[in-house]
Amino acid sequence: MFRPIVPSDIRMHWHDYQKIEDISDEVFRKIKAGFDAQKTDKPLVSINIIAWNEESAILRNLSSLSAMKSAVPVEFIYVDNNSKDRTSEIIRRCGLTPIRELKQGYGFARQTAMENSRGKYILTGDADTAYPPTWVDTMLKPILSGKSMGSFGTYSFIPGKNQSRLRYAFYELFRDIVHALRNINNPELVVVGMNFCFPREEALKIGFIKNDARMEDGQMAMALLKNGKLKRITSSPSMAWTGTRTVEKSGSFLNAITSRILKEIKRIRIYFQNK
Repeated sequence: MFRPIVPSDIRMHWHDYQKIEDISDEVFRKIKAGFDAQKTDKPLVSINIIAWNEESAILRNLSSLSAMKSAVPVEFIYVDNNSKDRTSEIIRRCGLTPIRELKQGYGFARQTAMENSRGKYILTGDADTAYPPTWVDTMLKPILSGKSMGSFGTYSFIPGKNQSRLRYAFYELFRDIVHALRNINNPELVVVGMNFCFPREEALKIGFIKNDARMEDGQMAMALLKNGKLKRITSSPSMAWTGTRTVEKSGSFLNAITSRILKEIKRIRIYFQNK
């Protein structure tokens, strides 16, 4: 799917700030009211968000989730994985109580979030990412209909100042083609922790890997696939929207897409191999 613009229901939550002092009391009150309206004692879904030093980005995530519109009861679990900034303070001012995980690592944080969840299903997300109000119900649909045991979505980038959304849309189009090929025989290679839904009971039996490597999502997906199907969802109502930090690690947009194309050409053959 080609996505040339950022939807308004995402853009409205992409607050421009650098530190907590830049955030008005009115913004905090509005977000807290949104979470208060969604409080429940019997959640069907637990949204798990892990955070590490996200003071300058997590408000966007909190703002979007506070506006979630779901037909099912939802709870929000935030884990602060040893942030040295004021990440936890922002979470608290938005009306939620973060859980502290002292063991550093994605797997440790994901596991702690899951163990503190009460929902039948876990929906994992990232602290620097915003979600549409339809996210929960769209990700749950194939599960509740019995078509799959879990689901996973994809993500798009929100460009920074003086950056073109159009060029990221083309980058994502190429990536989505690659992911579609991977999904034929290796769906675990497509799963991302920022957009992954699965049954809590089965996942607790498996457990997230205990390390700091960014592969906790794929390892969980691989184990879950032994028990059933995971449905890939790419529609706009399920789309996660994040910043461009991962792309910028390559130095520039051109370097990022060039290295990605060369890498995928070298390994495209393995996507068609049966396990």
